[in-house]
Amino acid sequence: MRSVLFLLAMILATAALAERPDFEELVAKYEEQAIADRRWAHEHAELSMREFETQAWLRESLAAIPGVELVDGEWGTGVVAMLKGGKPGPIVAWRTDMDGLPITEETGLEFSCQRVDTLGSGRVTGVMHACGHDLHMAVALNMTRMLSDVRDEMPGTLLFIGEQAEEIGAGALTLLEAGIFEEGRRPKCVLAIHDHTSIPLGQVGSHPGPSTANVDGFVLKVKGVGGHGAYPHKSVDPVSLAAKMILGFESIVARQMDVNHHCVISVGRIEGGTKSNVIPDEVVLEATVRSLDDETREALPEKIERLVNGIAASVGAPEPELEYYMGTAAGINNPELVQECREVFRRIIGPENEYTYPAGMGGEDFAYFAREVPGFQFRLGVGRPDREMALHRSNLDIPEEAIAIGMRLAAEVVWEQMAE
Repeated sequence: MRSVLFLLAMILATAALAERPDFEELVAKYEEQAIADRRWAHEHAELSMREFETQAWLRESLAAIPGVELVDGEWGTGVVAMLKGGKPGPIVAWRTDMDGLPITEETGLEFSCQRVDTLGSGRVTGVMHACGHDLHMAVALNMTRMLSDVRDEMPGTLLFIGEQAEEIGAGALTLLEAGIFEEGRRPKCVLAIHDHTSIPLGQVGSHPGPSTANVDGFVLKVKGVGGHGAYPHKSVDPVSLAAKMILGFESIVARQMDVNHHCVISVGRIEGGTKSNVIPDEVVLEATVRSLDDETREALPEKIERLVNGIAASVGAPEPELEYYMGTAAGINNPELVQECREVFRRIIGPENEYTYPAGMGGEDFAYFAREVPGFQFRLGVGRPDREMALHRSNLDIPEEAIAIGMRLAAEVVWEQMAE
């Protein structure tokens, strides 16, 4: 009896394998096009909410793919499209981000971005895909081409999401508020990829549960009473108050928060004073506040406010002005979805090249999609042994071999989710 059951299981497994398209062959067919797409996107990087050329290019490229239908809506500079399979099945969403960063490129590549733009502050800057969104778009676009080739056998529908303004945390909410998951477009799950320089080329990383942080922050105006630096006893020094507050923020993390619930408060800007012998009336601090769970996130603002008010009151200073804001929510990878995708990764690249990375304090607004439906964003290795580089740096030069790996993994996990 056991031998019969084993034989039946082998027959079913063989049949399932036979139904799966030859994605390796399809990757080979489109790899050259994908590299060209990545280079075009890299050379034409645009800032958040200004992705006009990129939007037009994606729409034109998608419209040329057989079976793809562009979806009109209030998407801003985003792009939405659908590819329906010939067999019934669920909708599976794949998201790619589109925007570049205000960084002047220093890669020396022939297709480096020469664009110069002006920020809202008036600062003139270069623009660069220094976070790999050029790779993300190339993977998404050519994964769609691959699935189009086998759409008659595809057991479901692909929802293509081209998200604008990810770098400022605005794109996902804009698309959701415009109804991207409405009118029959609500997906079974949403998937995405992100390149990562800490992971070697050829490897892929995942993390179930909270994987990226809540990205909040504050602007704090520390009030004092100005005066001459030679007579500090006749003034209330906001500089020394600000210094105490910064050290106090570290004590909040170290002594007031549960050590099992990670968080960090980092002051990135201090501004105050005009001259060494003049005690100013005010010092301004700007900080980022990161956490991985909602309980910690909700506890931090009150603790920060209590600390700054207490330090100010201890020397008779005016009450500080604290402007606290909640930014991008923490990203939570659905554990069941992660496990299902990890099995695909192991089959494609081998168990030795698939691993679990620790949760980090970086932010990603993919989190908003993943709070609507089960979501999983995995990390694609682009680390190079011959070059020290990092995301958001002007020397980021990803190895283009990673594009084919991303295409294969993307197509395989999308198909697997449709077929289940």
